[in-house]
Amino acid sequence: MSNSQPYEENQMEDGTDVANRRRAARRQVKGVVHLQINEQHLMGEADNLSKSGVLFFTEGDLKVELEIDCGGEMTKKTGRVVRCERIHDSRRGWAVEFEA
Repeated sequence: MSNSQPYEENQMEDGTDVANRRRAARRQVKGVVHLQINEQHLMGEADNLSKSGVLFFTEGDLKVELEIDCGGEMTKKTGRVVRCERIHDSRRGWAVEFEA
């Protein structure tokens, strides 16, 4: 990926600098990401269960491979999913930490 303007640090209303909690600067990009999950098996402990789903905890990582296309520049990375959040209906936000 090409380097453009560095991520502008955001200030929360109480004055706490959100970027200070992050290990690396962020920048806004537009592009296409292809995420591939290879065959893996994770075992964990159930926390709660309902008719609509289960919450469980694991010690393992969900490892993924990514292809990121930003402005015609293709980058391949491997990493692990560190967060998935439902934004609205079927739309999800995924956070992946790249391997070193």
